[in-house]
Amino acid sequence: MVVNRLLVIIFVVGFSCTFSAVVESNSNKFSKLTSRTWDEAIGMAKSFVAQLTLEEKCNMTSGMGGPCAGNVVPIPRLNFNGMCFQDSPSGVGDGVLHSTAFAAGIHIAATWDRDLFYKRGVAIGKEFQGKGVHFALGPMMNIDRNARHGRNWEGFGADPYLSGENAFYYVQGVQDQGVVATAKHYICNEQETNRFYDTPSNSKGYSANLDDKTIHEIYLWPFASSVAAGVGSVMCSYNQVNGTQACQNDRTLNVLLKQELEFPGNVMSDWGATKTGVESVLGGLDIDMPGGDGFMGIALVQAVKSGTVTEARIDDMIIRVLAPYYLLEQDQGYPSLDLDRDAIGDNYNVNREIGTAGMVLLKNAHNALPFNVMTDKYFFVYGTAAGQSDEGFEAGGSEQHAGALYQGGGSGFVEPTYGIDPLTALLINGRDSHLQIRYITNQNDYQAINDSFNARGFGSAKCLVFISAWSSEGSDRRDLHALNNGDKLVQTVASRCANTVVIVNSVSQLNLEAWIDHPNVVGVIWSGMPGSEYGHAIVDVLFGNYNPGGKLVFTLAKNDSDYGTDISESYNSNYTEGVFLDYRHFDEHNIVPRYFFGYGLSYTTFAFSSLDISKARKGPHTISSQYRQHRMRPYANIGTSSIYEPAYEISFIITNTGKMSGSEVPQLYLTFPAEAQEPPKLLRGFERVYLVSGESKQVSFVLTQKDISYWNVVNQKWTIASGTYIVWISTSANNLDIKMQSSFHI
Repeated sequence: MVVNRLLVIIFVVGFSCTFSAVVESNSNKFSKLTSRTWDEAIGMAKSFVAQLTLEEKCNMTSGMGGPCAGNVVPIPRLNFNGMCFQDSPSGVGDGVLHSTAFAAGIHIAATWDRDLFYKRGVAIGKEFQGKGVHFALGPMMNIDRNARHGRNWEGFGADPYLSGENAFYYVQGVQDQGVVATAKHYICNEQETNRFYDTPSNSKGYSANLDDKTIHEIYLWPFASSVAAGVGSVMCSYNQVNGTQACQNDRTLNVLLKQELEFPGNVMSDWGATKTGVESVLGGLDIDMPGGDGFMGIALVQAVKSGTVTEARIDDMIIRVLAPYYLLEQDQGYPSLDLDRDAIGDNYNVNREIGTAGMVLLKNAHNALPFNVMTDKYFFVYGTAAGQSDEGFEAGGSEQHAGALYQGGGSGFVEPTYGIDPLTALLINGRDSHLQIRYITNQNDYQAINDSFNARGFGSAKCLVFISAWSSEGSDRRDLHALNNGDKLVQTVASRCANTVVIVNSVSQLNLEAWIDHPNVVGVIWSGMPGSEYGHAIVDVLFGNYNPGGKLVFTLAKNDSDYGTDISESYNSNYTEGVFLDYRHFDEHNIVPRYFFGYGLSYTTFAFSSLDISKARKGPHTISSQYRQHRMRPYANIGTSSIYEPAYEISFIITNTGKMSGSEVPQLYLTFPAEAQEPPKLLRGFERVYLVSGESKQVSFVLTQKDISYWNVVNQKWTIASGTYIVWISTSANNLDIKMQSSFHI
């Protein structure tokens, strides 16, 4: 199988045992199965299909009514009970009971921690498996091309490499629990506006129009990583790609996905994304969801009899639908279906860990944070985003949500079994630490807000202002400002409180310019979409129980127009920026943002030294051999092409020079020779490194052949350019944050 092996590993001096332990835990401790190989699974699926009538086969190409979001027809005479497809990427959704509202995709990405990527996938997979769901409809990996896109919160940010790493570990975490992961939405589904237009009987989606280099280097990248991980299913999207609907697009489905990437699993439609029958079948769609539209299913019987569609193609469709079922041994005592079964276990622990690790410290003037409970005794809390909604957790699906946000809205929203808001956690901490806490959550009551400035203790108080920004599937954001005039709230409090800390609970990019430079705004924490343990997580960061180490997964611009891309109001979305997206665009045009991609502060400090670059070494105990070895699964599509072989090893020393334990995320950016026609630098490696005060570790990155290649549109293959490659080790995409640099020549 052709595979995208784009992963980077860390190797620490004296760390071989620790590294092995991490691999061991990922491979065995969290795994619930000894999976079959794809060849074995495909063979079993072929044997099953050989026993079906034409009518039975055609029926399995379309969903049917049932308890799940999507349901595959059972075949009782062959002891096949059907299959259940269920939302969402961030937990078991669609309103079922006993589900964990996990930190969202945009939040886990901000941890920049592969171990947490995987642990989140494991926890999500356990809940799907415990309820008897066969296919989890995630991960979502559309690129954050447009800051106003309503579904950015479900994905992994603006960079394809980072998104690909998240997708890889999500897939393996979920599928190690015996649940089929679904990579979505394939492909170029970067806005909600005009995803449906024309008449209901002739519905279409806007067309994403882009060139071959751009689709390979940006938008196909995380899907290729998913195929590398062994993903069982891919969901095609509502939009068109270069004028053809994504679910009947021969170029994207057959040529790119099934031929170039050699994807052996199935392509399912997004719900209602199938627009035709025969054209979709020939274009590469394998199963129509949720069915009932008359395009596929029994309607294909006549198409086969007339010769329009071959029976061999129908067989291929069903083999692809069933192969993941056999691949993950769902035919061997899989749990019965009960969507309301309690399978939560102790997942709150990992959810709290991820919620905390994904928070980003953006500003910390005069070391205002963390708070010291021995000396900081008075706190005033402002904003509806600090507390619970007065409409219950269902309000997470409302644009006027008044309360803390755990996730965004739409099919990706998981109704929490519970949710801990920041105010509740602060009050508990106040009880335990004898803190005086006052709050106003009605941020429209400026009489009460202004009166609070005269309250006893306010003069020496710390003021916490909570603002939020929500979005959802089905529509894009109108602007990049906080809900309910959050800018005014911050300005009002900061005008009177000399120690104002702002907590930004946002789905994706936000414009902070109205108040970010105010001298009384001494601290800013980007709390993101942290899941149902939000309250505990933010308190841990504010009071130093956890040293923040998250990093932005997108750029925060000073002007909305600086992004260079926006939602298209027409039926065509032209990707004229090409590969110059987000930090690549800012670099190319010398635009200084407010905060750079990859940026995030810590309560401690770090130093870098001893950068070394060498060609990849062979042998059983080298970094390069471990790079491949520890990502193996029986179901993973490990290819033999030399493009996925390690090419270079890059090592350096990082030291915690501060007084607190903490973490840093060294980021490897690569500048290509001119031949490649690439942006000034591209992310090609990262690792979150945890260090106690005074500790040093050696970190090693591996660059694969593909990592140092560009997509050659003439030769239609990944090509290594001749010339000098510059390696930058940095803590963000800001050139001022570069710690070391070197180069190698090819």
